[in-house]
Amino acid sequence: MKASGFTLIELMIAVAIFAVVSSIAIPLYTQYSERGFRTELTADLMNCAQAMERFNAINFTYVGTNTGGDDTPPDVGVCNPSSVQAGRYAITAVTTANTFVLTAEPAGSMTDTGHLTLSQTGARIWDENNNNVDDAGESDWHEG
Repeated sequence: MKASGFTLIELMIAVAIFAVVSSIAIPLYTQYSERGFRTELTADLMNCAQAMERFNAINFTYVGTNTGGDDTPPDVGVCNPSSVQAGRYAITAVTTANTFVLTAEPAGSMTDTGHLTLSQTGARIWDENNNNVDDAGESDWHEG
């Protein structure tokens, strides 16, 4: 009677193939997820900016859009970003009567992926390397 099953060599080859495929697939999946989360964030920032513009059109000031004061997320009544609720970013708003700057700092799984800012003028910056300097190519929300 002949024994059936896998030899140790066959199992080792299968494990090696799995390791090679995993070493390629996991980084690609991570990059894909980060791009998707960043796209969600840009939509959140634009929605918050639109809400702040609506508030300004009624009240003639941006002050009051974040009832917690500067350096706090915009009031839930003004905008409610899903990227903040998911814990991937922390959005802060600095407002004056005529200006606002929204800044998204990465958190959780997005740590070290760069922070994004949006101002009332429409200026969009993605500080991809977190050095607080507008390096070449960081003056827009693009994929580097």
